[in-house]
Amino acid sequence: MLKKLGLVLISTIMLLGMALGSASAARTVYVQVDGKNVSFPDAKPYVESNRVLIPVRFVSESLGAKVDYKKETVGNRVSRTVYVTMGDKNISLEVNSNKVLVDGNIVTLDVPARVKQERVFVPLRFVSEALGATVEWKSSQSLVSISTGKEVTEPDPVPDDDNMYSAEFEWKAGYTELAKELFIDNMKVENGKLMFTMPAGANGSYGNTKLTAGKNYTFDIGEGTFYFTIAMVYPGRDEQEAYTVALDSSGNEDLKKLFSGTNDAIVIGNNGSASTLTEVLKMAKLLQ
Repeated sequence: MLKKLGLVLISTIMLLGMALGSASAARTVYVQVDGKNVSFPDAKPYVESNRVLIPVRFVSESLGAKVDYKKETVGNRVSRTVYVTMGDKNISLEVNSNKVLVDGNIVTLDVPARVKQERVFVPLRFVSEALGATVEWKSSQSLVSISTGKEVTEPDPVPDDDNMYSAEFEWKAGYTELAKELFIDNMKVENGKLMFTMPAGANGSYGNTKLTAGKNYTFDIGEGTFYFTIAMVYPGRDEQEAYTVALDSSGNEDLKKLFSGTNDAIVIGNNGSASTLTEVLKMAKLLQ
């Protein structure tokens, strides 16, 4: 299964020849993996040269992959490279380059990898059906539907009001171990600062900085601050539990529509549902 998902990941990153019809850069593009909405808390998919570009981290992590970012300076040249690994698959892509290294083989992209809103974007391209991926563009919904071959019985609804998120926050069925460790007797807010201890067994990032298990973190809540993501992989299972905490939602139009006027942090689950941190902390107590 890991090998198959790794192949799907490569297909996702390099989907080529996708016809976008009437899609435009101003139109919200939605992405689903096996019928589950992929949330993009800050930088969203967009269209360039008739291709959909996506933040590589969020789609990769939705497939259970690990994403690393490295910035190196050689002389006067600054190199920014993203590494995606899953099972025996290894992908390396350099920002502003249309060359991607996949298991030692060079693949050329139609549109180079780019940095936008502090996220690395890559074009969705199709490699071949032999990789086991099915990627479909549904123009009427502005939806990129990615299938790993897993049977989908209850797909997430695709928003029809041009909003990426649902304000009816809900836990992902069967995936609440991380929620218990992260939100119960751990995360708290005092004097405009969010504090928590990174749970053991979880992976996370704050911008390009990795979060270390067992370490205490304090982030400011408010305008001009960032956000962080935390995820936990369940051994032997196809999906993961993941949350994005937006410390400032003023730069995200969809979150502003749902939570206008709040000074609270916003928690986004990997099913696309969102709520204020205060409400999520209350809901977490019911998981005990």
